[in-house]
Amino acid sequence: MNQEIYEELIFARTLITDTKGKSILHVLKDCFIEKAIPLSNIISVATDGTPAIVGRYRGFVSYLKQNVSGVLAIHCAIDRQHLVAKHLSVRLHESLHLVIDAVNCTVV
Repeated sequence: MNQEIYEELIFARTLITDTKGKSILHVLKDCFIEKAIPLSNIISVATDGTPAIVGRYRGFVSYLKQNVSGVLAIHCAIDRQHLVAKHLSVRLHESLHLVIDAVNCTVV
């Protein structure tokens, strides 16, 4: 059996209220409901290490795990490289920042 995995950007929304984990989950849930996608389709999430995202009790990942059992949360590889590179060399830091901007679709 040959399975293919697809990675797509589903949406990009501005957080209107705040950047708390519960608010981020509500935005995600609203989008999934709008597109008729069950939350159970989420198998993994890659994030940065901010408390609003990975906080043990009130972080986005914590709320997501309450809604989707077994979801795998990992620290984004590019973010980890960026955190290390900013202490190594200015050139490497700037290069990784361009990569992060491109991944986040913020390069103009």
